[in-house]
Amino acid sequence: MKSCGSRILWQNFALFFLLLIVMLLFSACSTNKNVKKAPDFKVVEIKLAKGIKAIDNRDVLLAPTNTFTAKDNAVIAHVTLANVAGNHDMKWEWYRPDGSLYYESDPHKIMPAKGKYAEEVTLWHKISIKNDSAQQHPGKWTVKILFDGGIIASKHFDLKLDKRDIVYDVDVNIPSTAMQNPDGIAVVIGNRTYQHQDIPPVEYAHNDAETVKKYLIKTLGYREENIFLEKDITKARFEALFGIYGNHRGILYDYIKPSQSDVFIYYSGHGLADLDDMKGYFVPVDSYPAKIAFNGYALALFYENLSKLESRRTTIILDACFSGGTNSGEFLIKSASPALIKIDTENIIQSDAAVLASSDGDQISSWYDEQGHGLFSYFFLKGLGGSADLNSDSQITFQEIYDYVSDRSDGVPYWAKRLHGGREQTPMLYGNRHEDVLVNF
Repeated sequence: MKSCGSRILWQNFALFFLLLIVMLLFSACSTNKNVKKAPDFKVVEIKLAKGIKAIDNRDVLLAPTNTFTAKDNAVIAHVTLANVAGNHDMKWEWYRPDGSLYYESDPHKIMPAKGKYAEEVTLWHKISIKNDSAQQHPGKWTVKILFDGGIIASKHFDLKLDKRDIVYDVDVNIPSTAMQNPDGIAVVIGNRTYQHQDIPPVEYAHNDAETVKKYLIKTLGYREENIFLEKDITKARFEALFGIYGNHRGILYDYIKPSQSDVFIYYSGHGLADLDDMKGYFVPVDSYPAKIAFNGYALALFYENLSKLESRRTTIILDACFSGGTNSGEFLIKSASPALIKIDTENIIQSDAAVLASSDGDQISSWYDEQGHGLFSYFFLKGLGGSADLNSDSQITFQEIYDYVSDRSDGVPYWAKRLHGGREQTPMLYGNRHEDVLVNF
């Protein structure tokens, strides 16, 4: 009886265990079948903005717009998706106004929990504008959103730029060197906007001056606190910086350490000759062109006062023509012609200074509109950045940078003719420091 009873009990237990397994399998099968199907996937919206901030775990767009300028830091492309199930890749493609691809983002993974779907997914990507190469391409841009390789949305936006705000290649590709010039003093002048109605602006003078300052710091090793960046200066400011007749002890004099300080001076702006004696003058922004001998700053005084400074070396870069001609081909004094004027610059320059000028005395200094700089300043900066290292010895002499900017095949003379209807513009190098090194890389 015990034996029989044990057998029956074991059979009942085995039957129960088998039934339990069947029920569990049935339960699992019916859960899969009963999973709710996700609602249809859709793109809710794509918005553009100038910025973005996370608040309470949600993206908040700052200044939504479809129009951007050079002063905006970035374009944000924000996308909202609904009902996303499974794993997917998301990408952004940014296209220039000419239709060419500007930038393609890396894939962004979307991975909802297995067996579930995300009711809402928000993602964004950006490209920089300010101080980036996007500034080279004003016009109507397009950003496309790709989902698993297919385009699911796109958006157009306008990039409206003022040429004065655009960053060009010489503005961003600035080489850093190991050069150190802790005692060097620089005066960098950009005279763009003049007060007299007959004096047109020098469109890119501020751009020129600002970029020269960057090269002084990064490439030539000057300390920022030793650089005077001067925009739209008056005659009084010229005199304060460089001195007056009979007194050379201006601000520049005060900053120089005798026999230790190098002096670097850059000027972008108008120059003009006095028609009575054909002497050249810098044109301060408060000048009256017909009386330039009274309210200009004389070149002869400029060089005379510099020669009295106890500097170690002096370098002068001039993007100005002293014929009084303008980029448009007009003349600051309406009754005169640049062709009749010849400034004798060489005889007033001290021999131990290196002076690189944008043009000969009777020529006009031109602009390079496509690059947002004076034509000469553009090639000077490009040369300073390494292009003038003609023998590839990792240093640039004054002769090398002169040879580069004055190259008749691809320098200032060639591009002045090409861009300005055959205009003659020949840079000049004065002084006896031709073989001195300007840059060491």
